[in-house]
Amino acid sequence: MFRRNKLFFWTTEILLITLIFYLWREMGAIITPFVSVVNTIMIPFLLGGFLYYLTNPIVIFLEKECRINRIIGILLTLCVLFGTIVIAVVYLLPILINQLSSLINSSQDIYSRIQDLVIELSKYPTFQELDIQQTIQQLNLSYVDILQNILNSVTNSVGSVLSALVSTVLIIIMTPVFLIYFLLDGHKFLPMLERTILKRDKLNISGLITNLNETISRYISGVSIDAFIIGCLAFIGYSVIGLKYALVFAIFSGLANLIPYVGPSIGLIPMIISNLFTDPQKMIIAVIYMLIIQQVDGNILYPRIVGGVMKVHPITILVLLLLSSNIYGVVGMIVAVPTYSILKEISKFLLRLYEKHKEVQEVGEK
Repeated sequence: MFRRNKLFFWTTEILLITLIFYLWREMGAIITPFVSVVNTIMIPFLLGGFLYYLTNPIVIFLEKECRINRIIGILLTLCVLFGTIVIAVVYLLPILINQLSSLINSSQDIYSRIQDLVIELSKYPTFQELDIQQTIQQLNLSYVDILQNILNSVTNSVGSVLSALVSTVLIIIMTPVFLIYFLLDGHKFLPMLERTILKRDKLNISGLITNLNETISRYISGVSIDAFIIGCLAFIGYSVIGLKYALVFAIFSGLANLIPYVGPSIGLIPMIISNLFTDPQKMIIAVIYMLIIQQVDGNILYPRIVGGVMKVHPITILVLLLLSSNIYGVVGMIVAVPTYSILKEISKFLLRLYEKHKEVQEVGEK
């Protein structure tokens, strides 16, 4: 009866998630060394897995439809992938760095405009009793000052700089290694399990693994295609509107779209902040344009590309995003929903096994 009650089901889900994350945080001091080691391996592993699910359909297409040997298909796919990355770095990275530098420099104008606005507001009787200007100065809202403080905190610790450098190099080296091994041997994993561990698979665990693999594949490929489309549409729209730093804002919108439910709204924040005081008219047009794009995406593109692969309630998604962002930041927000969905499917599978076992026992007792 309780499982059929949706309110009870969602409440139980949220409470369990909150309890798990609370215990995780309370045990932080004990497991921190292990977490740091796991993170070093996990990031390139996740990136390699993400790229695997993007490139494996291409390899399968070349192998089955074009009758190309799998190894040659993998080499062709990797050449296209890394060639695209090199072209993006050579042509787009200088433009991106240029626009980012210009955006940081122009942020000083935003801070001065905020100060002017505060001075104007302080003339009104409603705001005379509030020392808004002093409060804003104490908050130190200047982008340049914030970035300077971050840079100072990083440069003061040589160890942290070296650690970050080593981690970045390891990620760059290990991600392609994981990707190559996944492409070479990923399709052999389930047959190997069926020959060994799952030789007498009375519980149909191989079916569960197949369903989970297909679900992850559809989700990652679908979300990535959707994010790419949104990024392209954002760049086209921002360029036509005449916004400065269109490439920066478009890339941010595309990447933010990887975050379920709240990502599209987060993707608008940098564009709004940067143009609110400098060019509010274009900012309003850009917001309206992106809201229309989001409606088209939410009602037409996303359902067709991704479908109902991840059936998670919006309230559960919000709780997952809030909790995962506190532990793993942006990466946690991106992987929270698929990870939760996988664990949920496994839990349902185990519950079905338990119910079948219970039914068998009841029949035996009768």
